[in-house]
Order: sequence, then C-alpha cells, then structure tokens
Amino acid sequence: MSRFYISGMTSLTLGGLMVPAVSTFHANGDLDRDAFQFNLDIHLAHGVDGVLVAGSSGESALLDDEDRRSLLTWARERVPSDKWLLAGVGSESTRQTIARAHDAKAIGATAALVISPHYFLKRMSEAALLAHFRAVADASPLPVMLYNMPAYAHVVLSPALVHEMALHPNVIGMKDSAGNLPMLAQYLEAQSETFRVITGNGATVAPALAAGAAGAILAIALYAGPAVRLLFDAARAGRVDDAAAIQVRLVPIAADIGGALGPAGIKAAMDVVGLRGGAPRSPLLPLSADELATVRARLEAAGVVPT
Repeated sequence: MSRFYISGMTSLTLGGLMVPAVSTFHANGDLDRDAFQFNLDIHLAHGVDGVLVAGSSGESALLDDEDRRSLLTWARERVPSDKWLLAGVGSESTRQTIARAHDAKAIGATAALVISPHYFLKRMSEAALLAHFRAVADASPLPVMLYNMPAYAHVVLSPALVHEMALHPNVIGMKDSAGNLPMLAQYLEAQSETFRVITGNGATVAPALAAGAAGAILAIALYAGPAVRLLFDAARAGRVDDAAAIQVRLVPIAADIGGALGPAGIKAAMDVVGLRGGAPRSPLLPLSADELATVRARLEAAGVVPT
C-alpha cells in the first residue's frame, strides 16, 4: 500500500479505522470546544487511525466556514501527526470547495474529502461531476478523496467516474458509504498503489474489508468504538468468522441509529455510552422519547456498554 507524504515530514498509509467526528454544540447552537475535544480523546484512546471533521455525521451541511476552521483547529490540537486528519470540504460550489481545501491545508489537515454537489440534481450529469471533481483535484493543495454518499447527496458516483478520477495524481482514494457491495466491488477495481477505497458503511464493513477495502470511516465507531476496533482487527487478521459474528451484532445499531436517525441518533447514542453528543444543530431536532428508547434498546442488545 502506498504512503503519502504530508508537508514533506510525515508519511501515512491510507487506510485503517477512522471516525467521522460529530460537531458538538452549546444550547444556543454555538460550537462546544470542550465536548468536541473530550470525544476526540476517547476515540483516540480506542485506537482509531484517523478522524474526519465536517463529514455527514458532523452535520457538515449545517456548518459555516468559520465553524469548519474552528473544528479543524481543535482537532489538530488532539490528533497526532501519525494519524489521518481528514477535512470535509464539499460544497455546492466548486469555488467554495477549493477555498475550503485551502483553509484545511493551512490548519494542518491531511486530506480533503469531497462530496458531490447535489442541489441542482437534474444538472449533475456525469460530465458536470467530472468537471467539478477535476477542478477541485487540480486546485486543492491537499490530496483529495471522493465521497459517495447517496443517502444524503442523492447522487451515486458511477464506477466509470471513480476509475477516471483514480488516475488523477492528486486523488488518493474515496469513501463509499452506500453499503452496496456489488457496486463497491466495481470501485475496488480502481484500487492501485495511489488510489484506495475506504468503506463508510457500518452494516457492511466486514464484507467490504474482506473484499479488499483499504479501511473504514465509521459512525458506529463513535458510540461502539471498542467493538468496532475488534471487528476491524479480526477482519484485517483474516479471522472471518470472528469479524462476521461482531458484524451481526452491530448491524442493528448501524441501521437503526445512524442510518435511520442520522446525526441526532448518533449523538444520542454517544450520550448513552458516556460521551458528549448533545443536541444537533437546528433545523435538526433531538430524538423523541420513543426514538431514544430505540437507541437504548439497540445498544443494550448489541452489548455496547458505557465508555
């Protein structure tokens, strides 16, 4: 597996187990630095290999550019230089995406994760998406990762687009959160010494790793970190049955918490296990009593205990 050199100092292998950090807020909606760094310290203690800031679990669509700069700065204070610090920089605007990549570079991020523009969905043709990703990759001072997240972007990156972008010298990989294993197999055909595919789907992480995914960025690791670490290590060691057994236990918490309830569900689960999730930012609402009961039940059934 290739290694990427950042700022001429540190080499990192693209892969491993990473978490998409939640963005924590005070009651008035302002960012909560103490809660954010508290959570990062716990995730790092669980042995994660990197952190994504301003991803979907981080309520990226609800963050302004100053929020992103603050969160990255606070993450950089906690994440060691031998671990990945990914910055979600995607925007509806190619220009703004590039500007965010420059901000992230200045703060010390390792790579930029770029989701598809999707507001003008009917005009996001293959040609438009390719032009966008090429322009970002050409101009970004950071290595770029593509982000396939159909649940939120309502766009599926085609294997042809992924194979094309995998040839770009500044594109080092992609995060695929769709959980579509046949499609993942086609993405994996694009892997090379300079391009790696990372799974972002907690319900299918064991088979994705078995198929050849280079690593994982998983929301379930935010509230079930030790169990996910065990699954990841078992899969990496070729202990297929052990990984599959843990996967079966974790599927309900992936599907019924993060998958069904989004950032509010993820944050509630973190609160239950002793981390500091807190409320999502408006217009997202906290969970109802019934939804919170479901979260507790799924965590208990999965054997997830307080940190």
